[in-house]
Amino acid sequence: MRLPETITVWTRSGNDGLGGTTWSAPASYPARVAYSQKRFVDANGDEKVSQAVCYSEGATLITGALVLFSASTAANPPAASRTVNATSQIPSGAGALKKAWFA
Repeated sequence: MRLPETITVWTRSGNDGLGGTTWSAPASYPARVAYSQKRFVDANGDEKVSQAVCYSEGATLITGALVLFSASTAANPPAASRTVNATSQIPSGAGALKKAWFA
């Protein structure tokens, strides 16, 4: 799969001691982003409809991570970042290709 776009991912790394979240350093990856409405089931078992999905190899796409659909070096996720609501590993010779849904 051709991955012509870039995403930046931040994962939660802890609590800042004041009730907030601390984030990992940003990591950018090649990706394919699609603004499409697809039904999926989130980690709580609730059925939702996505506003976007993305595919990426090597990205740390885990539920709860924040993703910006562009490159960034910001220490904290910008307001335009989206929360990963669900993920899957794409089978059948696709290597490490992962899919993430964003509600």
